[in-house]
Amino acid sequence: MARSQSSPSNTLLEGPVSPEDVTPEVCDVLGRPAETNLLVISYSDDPDAWLRNWRRTAGERPAEFGFVNVGVTTRSTASASSPSSTCRSAPTARSPSPDDTLPVAAAVSDPADLATVGVRASEYLETWREEDRRSVVLLDSLTALLDAVALERAARFVHLLGGRIESVDGRGYFLADPADHDDAALGVLREHVDSVVTADSSPPT
Repeated sequence: MARSQSSPSNTLLEGPVSPEDVTPEVCDVLGRPAETNLLVISYSDDPDAWLRNWRRTAGERPAEFGFVNVGVTTRSTASASSPSSTCRSAPTARSPSPDDTLPVAAAVSDPADLATVGVRASEYLETWREEDRRSVVLLDSLTALLDAVALERAARFVHLLGGRIESVDGRGYFLADPADHDDAALGVLREHVDSVVTADSSPPT
């Protein structure tokens, strides 16, 4: 799939990090969810909550919906049909019906274990590589990630994940609430993305 040179591979979305606030922005970017594979890396929500909010906002689910659930020691992923809270090693490539539950989520219990988070994300992207659809990765959120690791590690993770996304001609969106970061920290994060967009927190019309 040829990438439009005017479309950045990786974008920093600056705004409220609540899924209810930022999902409309992402929907606008995706345009056609049914023609997109969406991977959510979430430090703040569970798969079912994300899927419910997505359906409410977008009206249709992406062709493939992957989920890396970070920091799930005390959260249940049973609703995602996982037999345990361990990481899954090979995401399936089937396209579930709109009434299906979310595919099995990959769980990473330690929010500072960025190596494992990156591996789980790469597994999804590799599974989707040969499909004729755009892969989109949404990291929710850098603000939560920075509660677990230092700025330098977070920035390096954005750089490495961004490169992985670009290698499959995908799009990456990294959420950050500017109210929780100083200008210096935001400046460091901005160095590792192609563009910066202010997320609109107003309700969709």
